[in-house]
Order: sequence, then C-alpha cells, then structure tokens
Amino acid sequence: MHSRHAVVICGSLLLAPSALAELGVPSIFTDHMVLQQGKETPIWGWAEPGTHVQVKLDGVDGAAARVRTGADGRWTVQLPAMEASSTPRDLVIRTRPASENIASERIVVNDVLVGEVWICSGQSNMEWTLEWCGQSDIDTSTADHELLRMFTARKTSMPDPQGDVVGDWVVCGPETAPGLSAVAYYFGRELQRALDVPVGLIHTSWGGSTAEAWTTRSSLDSMEETRPILERFDAGDDADPDTRQFTSITFDDTHWPTTVIPSMFHEQGHDIDGSIWYRHHFDVPKAWDGRALEVQLGSIDDADRTWFNGLLIGQSGRTEIDRRYIVPGSVVRSGPGLLTIRVTDYEDAGGFRGPVSRMRIGPIDSPGDRRMLTGSWLTKVSDRTLVRPMNMNHRPEHLYNGMIHPLVPYGVRGVIWYQGESNVGRADQYSTLFPAMIRDWRAAWKAELPFFFVQIAPYDYGRPLECAELREAQADALKLPATGMVVTMDIGDPDDIHPLAKEPVGRRLALLARRDVYGHDVIARAPTLLRAEAKGSVFVLEFQGACMPLKTADDAAPVHFELAGDDRVFHPAGVVLKEGRIHLESDKVAAPVAARYAWDDDAETNLIGDCGLPLAPFRTDSWPRVTTGRR
Repeated sequence: MHSRHAVVICGSLLLAPSALAELGVPSIFTDHMVLQQGKETPIWGWAEPGTHVQVKLDGVDGAAARVRTGADGRWTVQLPAMEASSTPRDLVIRTRPASENIASERIVVNDVLVGEVWICSGQSNMEWTLEWCGQSDIDTSTADHELLRMFTARKTSMPDPQGDVVGDWVVCGPETAPGLSAVAYYFGRELQRALDVPVGLIHTSWGGSTAEAWTTRSSLDSMEETRPILERFDAGDDADPDTRQFTSITFDDTHWPTTVIPSMFHEQGHDIDGSIWYRHHFDVPKAWDGRALEVQLGSIDDADRTWFNGLLIGQSGRTEIDRRYIVPGSVVRSGPGLLTIRVTDYEDAGGFRGPVSRMRIGPIDSPGDRRMLTGSWLTKVSDRTLVRPMNMNHRPEHLYNGMIHPLVPYGVRGVIWYQGESNVGRADQYSTLFPAMIRDWRAAWKAELPFFFVQIAPYDYGRPLECAELREAQADALKLPATGMVVTMDIGDPDDIHPLAKEPVGRRLALLARRDVYGHDVIARAPTLLRAEAKGSVFVLEFQGACMPLKTADDAAPVHFELAGDDRVFHPAGVVLKEGRIHLESDKVAAPVAARYAWDDDAETNLIGDCGLPLAPFRTDSWPRVTTGRR
C-alpha cells in the first residue's frame, strides 16, 4: 500500500527541497483511489530534479505519460480521458534518473478504479459520520459497496497554500462505513446505484468552520463586504509583537526566570487570569532529521498555542483534551530545537495539569524514542490584554490552503457542500462571501464545477431573523450557474443542530446531480414562488415548477406563514391551499403588503410539492436585513 506519513493539524506542509529528492506523490494518490472518467487525468508529484518520470495505469490502452522534472523537482502528467471501469488496476509511477549514480524508484498505487469523483465539504453536518446517526446499525451492516470509496482529508489549518494533505482512500464496507461522512455516503450510494459506475468521494470538512476559512485571501481582500474579516484577523493575536519575538529561536531569553512543569500558575507564584509564555530549548538528534515529531503536553487549563522553532503546530481551548501536536518532518532538522507555549487562563486555576507520563516529544513513527518535556522551562508573564485567539477553523483562507489547495487539480466532477451554521449572524455578508468561495474553487480547477449545497436545517439558535436571513443568503448563491440547493426544513431538529436524518439530505443532493449533471429524468427541486398579489385583505401566492401541485406532508393546513402591512410588523396568517395557490389572511393585517414563509430559526414545515420535496423559506418583501452592515 502506498501511503503518506505526515499528520498535521496546523503549521506547514510546504515541501522542502530536500523532501523532493525521492519520488513521491500527494496522499490523494493512494490505494483504492477513484479517477474521474471522461476527462484528462492529472497525476503529479516530486522527484530528483532532471529525473524522467513515467506514469501508467496498467491494463488501459494509452493510459500512460512521461515527463521530466523541473529544477524544483516537481512533475505533472496528464493521462488521457478514460471510460469508467470497475476493474481494479495498478497505477505505476517509476523514474529513470538523470545520473547513473542515482537508483531508479517506483511507486505502485493498487486497486485503482475509474468513475465519478465528487468533493464533499463544509462543517459538522457534512463531517457527521454514519456511526453518529441513529440508523447507523442498519446502514453500516449492509454498507457493502465495493465500488464506493471515500478519501477523508485530515483537518489541516495552514497560513500558506500546501502541497499535500494527509488522508487515505477506504473502500466502503460494514467495517469502514461507520467512520464515513453520512451525507457524503448517502449521496455517493445513490449516485453509484443510479450510474452503475465506481464513485469516489473526497471528504474534506471541519466542524464549526466558517465560509471565510475556505475562501482565498485575495477574494476576501477584493470585496468591501469581506475585507473586515481580514482586518479583524490581521489585527489579532498573530500580529502581537510578543508572538513574533517569543516564538523565535534567536530571541534572547537569558533574562527569563525558570519554573518547573507540570504545575499550575499559582504554584509558580502567579495568581492571575491571563497568559504566561514558556520556552524550552533542547537538541534535535540526528536520528530525528526529516521525521515528523509528536509533541505531547498533557492537559492544559484553559488554552494554549504551541510553536516548534517558530512554527505554530497547534492550539486548543479545551482543558479536558490532552494536547498532541505534530511537527511536519519537512521542518525537523538536527541541531538546536525550541518549543514555545503560551498558556492562557480565563478564570479560576490555569496552567499545566499533566500528567507527567503524557508530556513527551519524539518521532511519530517510533513511540519508544521519546524525550520527556517535564522539568525546567523558561517563563515570562505576558503584559498583553487578554484576547481569545481566532479558532483554527475560522481563520480566513487557512482551510482552503490546507484542505482544498492540496487537492487541485485532481480530476473531479463537482462539489457538494453543507455549511452555514457558523456564519449565522452575518447573513448579509454571506450573500457575497459564499458565491466568492464557489468562484474561488472553480477558478482553482479551471472549470465551472457543479456546486450543490444544503440549506441549514431548523434549529433553535435563539436568533430567528438572523437564521432566516442566512438561509436567504445561501439561496442567493443560486444566481451562479451550475448550482443547486437542498432544502431541509422538513427534516431538522429544533433541539439539535446536527439532525440525524442524513439519508434524505444525501438523496436530495444526488437528485440534483442526477438531473443537472447526468441528465436523468428525475425531479430534483420543489416549486418556487412565481408571483404574489394582494386582493383586499387576502394575499395570494402563486407557484411554479415541475413538482406541482402543492400539498402538505401531513394533510393538515400549511404552517409558518406571516403577513405584514405598511408598518412592517408580521403576524401569523391563516392559510388556505386552493388550486395550487396559497391564500393568506390575518385579522391583524387589514391591508397586507408582504408575506413570509418559514422565516424563523426552527420552523418545521409541512408544505411540499407533489414529488415530496419541501419548499424553501421565502419572503415577498425586500426590506433591509437585520444583519445588514455586520462584517
């Protein structure tokens, strides 16, 4: 099996020149991978500069290419477009060195199929696994799908574009299915059944992430609405001059006092809520050269940020989690080493809780070769104002750099996306931000990739108008070509932001793909509002779409309609469904001028089209949003 060995949360995976000397490919090229049918297939990697590289998919006529590496050791080939194939084949990559003194190298990626490949991204509702869903016992026991494979990217937050992201492909089966993204699985299962070809899913999501974390800095900086995101980040913790100084290996810390860790702030003589810096110098042995290191720090109260030789390798704000951070091998060199930790306590006791047995550093691939990190450390109390650092999954561009850029230009058909919860409260900005992110990804792949997304489900956020506006902002992205939106107003859970009904979400996404991408004769969208008209005290709504006529899922009257007059105050409306039209009336609104439907955070709706798909929330007015101006 071909596999990669770096495991990274944050820091840098930019491949150093020395790392390019031997033949290698990114983690996306591993056993059980699926290549996109019907398109030229890019394969890329690195080797000794000037080396001839040959790439061939065994058993496929013409599926071979040659190239010579450039001065930087990088290479890319394009295999010709191939037909779908469920026959497992080997992808063989070999070198013919420029010098006779250098041995030839060979990488074999086993069990490669050709079919349809989709990116599956977003935040926790995309990350949510089958194991976490209520019906997982049934689904995973029968989830024996040899032709369905999933690559799951390691959560990776990076300040610069990366050349690789850790992950591997797995074949979907009863043993592997519990750990797979549920939405992605159901989407892929439906596609595989409908198309009868292999389906590969590239799952790259991070719970709690914001859309700006998946968007390039250049896009954010180009728009007035999103520029404040960068200004807020740039003025934050990383701009602190103490951070730049105290994390540098060249900083003169000879005047700093020492303390022994693990210990709490008060045991060190500091009865404070605030931050304390710690520095620990050590020698990196020759045997560790170029090897990824694991740094174990035990439990820290409340929050920490940790650097290795000036490189941020991790952070956490949860006391109950043992810190385990990875230093990428590309930055590990024998000689002087420095660990810098800033511990921040927001209330009560703060500091290192240990235990001693879980405070070590050493190669990740050699647990027996570890050094203890307990004992004497240099220390300094920070005099800076207490500021909570921006979460790794909120940092603008960082997730794009770490979890999307490394995948480009892998051959894919399109994208499915489930995100938005973390941007509730900034809906007006999201109307600009989300389409910009979609354009970013399409620009990276140099193609108008189909982009299908999920509107956030009903949940009691405690901010009804802000949540409704976020759903409207999501729908604004439908103005872009080759987009589609799945509505979930009928399958949410007001008490759980992670509704367990993931199967309908995946199935509805698959309907969009089947209709818009593969030309299948299926209905993928519910009716939409065509026109609205006031007739005295009655407000009439007319709809259009292939899924007519309207009906309710429970045969009761439609719910969650409101009316307002010129005073812009909305009141619940009585609803009559007659001949495909909605008639609204309220005894508190004599002359209605506007109607809204499901304009709330946790509205569970029953209005559906004849095909069973729910209508999306809407409003007939264009009055200013409550989130207007929030940046």
